[in-house]
Amino acid sequence: MSDTEAVVSSPAPLFEARDLTKSYGPVKAVKSVSIESRVGEVLGLVGENGAGKSTLLNMISGTVEPDSGELLLGGEPVRFRTYQEATQRGVFRIFQHQALVPNLTVAANVFLAQESRFTRLGFIDSKRMRRLTQDVFDELSIGLRTDAELSTLTFAERQVVEIVRSLAQARLLGIEHPVILYDEPTSALSREQIEFFFGFVRKIQPNAAQVFVSHRLEEIIELCDRMVVLKDGDVVSVQDDPHALSETRIHELMVGRKAEAYNRSHLVDYTQTPRLEVEGLSGDGFSDVSFSVMPGEVLGIAGVVGSGKSELGRAVFELGKGAEGRVAIDGAVPARAGSRAGIRSRLGYVPTERHRDGLVLGMSVAHNLSLPEIGAALGSPIISSRREVSNTKKAITDLSIKTPGVDTLVSNLSGGNQQKVLLARWTTLESRLLVLDNPTNGVDVGAKAEIYRLIETLTETGVSVVLISDDLPEILALADRIVVMKDGQVRTTTDIDPANPPSEVELVAAMV
Repeated sequence: MSDTEAVVSSPAPLFEARDLTKSYGPVKAVKSVSIESRVGEVLGLVGENGAGKSTLLNMISGTVEPDSGELLLGGEPVRFRTYQEATQRGVFRIFQHQALVPNLTVAANVFLAQESRFTRLGFIDSKRMRRLTQDVFDELSIGLRTDAELSTLTFAERQVVEIVRSLAQARLLGIEHPVILYDEPTSALSREQIEFFFGFVRKIQPNAAQVFVSHRLEEIIELCDRMVVLKDGDVVSVQDDPHALSETRIHELMVGRKAEAYNRSHLVDYTQTPRLEVEGLSGDGFSDVSFSVMPGEVLGIAGVVGSGKSELGRAVFELGKGAEGRVAIDGAVPARAGSRAGIRSRLGYVPTERHRDGLVLGMSVAHNLSLPEIGAALGSPIISSRREVSNTKKAITDLSIKTPGVDTLVSNLSGGNQQKVLLARWTTLESRLLVLDNPTNGVDVGAKAEIYRLIETLTETGVSVVLISDDLPEILALADRIVVMKDGQVRTTTDIDPANPPSEVELVAAMV
């Protein structure tokens, strides 16, 4: 029996959504959806990108108003016109993309939007704020400094702050039983950090109603007591015992077909001039790193959070800017370094945090696709709108991007389709080397398979890929060779024999 199975939930729902509906123009994002959540229960919410999960959470948390339907809290109808109104009543949301302020302290972020409760005579009592934050940290064995500026923390540490905030604010507001909505909270966490998150959920489970959204189906099976499956804005299945289901069965419920097993099959010609050569590269977070990537090859880079793999990927895209060592493309060292020079050398880069470092959410799909061309001044400073629209329509078709049109704001797309827009930037520019940092973070199994097929198609045309990933099965399925990093240095380099690939255990042993 799992820890979650040992918890008895209350019979009456703490929270109910009844017949919620939401449309955006002709697109019906949510169609008369009803769910309920009880104290002591973790409710899983699954579905492919575009199934309506985020829209449903938006309506429950007060960030979007439903077209029709009602919300009930403790059996009483409620209407949240803003997110703050929802939190004041005890409904909290852990967003997929962090809603934090980098130049404030950890404690100030934990109690963001609750400053009035710490203000006296026009001054904020920061000491009390830090003390209450420390009380929660001590209870959960969190070692972060409450007075540290948030910008000094790693992404994973910031995610811890995001998760803790809901519990700390519920206590401040005197709410005994909060409703907590988790929107892909583990998408950028290591396995160790995911275990911390699971421990947090289980610790507060007896006193909270929790709704957990994740594309990682193994997490749904491990953590959730019930599961609601959405497809195209409808509830298509409610499962009372997710622990009894396989990932394959959940995928079938989501999309009506079995998940594809994926393994690369093409061979790399190692007699060619390397597409990328890195020799003795040292920079912020890594030192004395050397490797090469051949045309058409996928080089996987694995390592725990803090191993330097993401910093290395960024440095490769910027052709070693700010680092010491040698970076050569097709046998030649470019005259300049930096992101513009990387783009001009036909390198592409997909960062792990697409909302912070990749996309401009207030711009259209078409404009987002054109950004690298404009930023690197690859041609005329005036982009032909006809060519921009033509390129975008082709990318939408080639990458199966689900969008109402080329002028749709990229913020209105699902996570998987936003990721496809990022990839489409570089396919449009015909990049010859792609640095992909966790390219399938926060995307469902269907979109993940499409991204895998795109990588395969690109490598068949000679495009090289540096694949940085925290997902070991992903690296083992896609990579021709794997570099394992630890403490900023290359620990091992392994050639992949499809007939006898290394195990995840072997990779983890080298990583830690």
